[in-house]
Amino acid sequence: MAKPLLIAKPISAIVSNAARLSVFSGAFFVFILGILHLLEPEFDPSWRFISEYALGNFGWMMHLAFVLLAASLLSAGVVVFSQVRTVVGYIGLAILGLSSSGLLIAAIFVTDPISNSPDAATFSGKMHAIGATLDYTPVAALLLSFALARNEAWRPIRGRLFVTSTIMLVVMALFILQLPQDGQFTPDVLAGLFGRFLIVSYLGWLFIVGIHALKLRKLSV
Repeated sequence: MAKPLLIAKPISAIVSNAARLSVFSGAFFVFILGILHLLEPEFDPSWRFISEYALGNFGWMMHLAFVLLAASLLSAGVVVFSQVRTVVGYIGLAILGLSSSGLLIAAIFVTDPISNSPDAATFSGKMHAIGATLDYTPVAALLLSFALARNEAWRPIRGRLFVTSTIMLVVMALFILQLPQDGQFTPDVLAGLFGRFLIVSYLGWLFIVGIHALKLRKLSV
């Protein structure tokens, strides 16, 4: 027997504001990241991580970009929290919160140059790496997509939710495959390129969630 659909909970003003913040923060993150590629061309995007932009003359912009992405994830969590009522959804929210916390840690602590050996890692570099390893946004997005698909108000966009979250998981897998087992990064390792694809892939799912929440808000007022 199929599980019954959940009745949609009205989108409040707080939730709609969170949706706007999520969309705005995500868009501004992409804008800053694009600008940094022009301002700091010394970091080859094919193998140098975006975190290394914090090492350049415009490092403050990379710190801001990480904060914006964390805010986008956290705001999306506020939006989804009012719309899910399943264990899977709550697990997804917990992972999304963990991912947001990881990005904030990455924003606070500056990474080490990728050319440094793991043995030469600084405290700041180690903390940044810890923050990065806490980011499981693709997993959270997939779980939350399953939870939202049971909500009648979100079923019309369930296809887009699943497509974007699946893309995130595939790109994450490809990124992990690029990481060298010995920790030695060279221009032949395309971790930087796949890392960029991964982080930008988050925005598709975040924008879909935020924009749909705003549409639901218009229908409820």
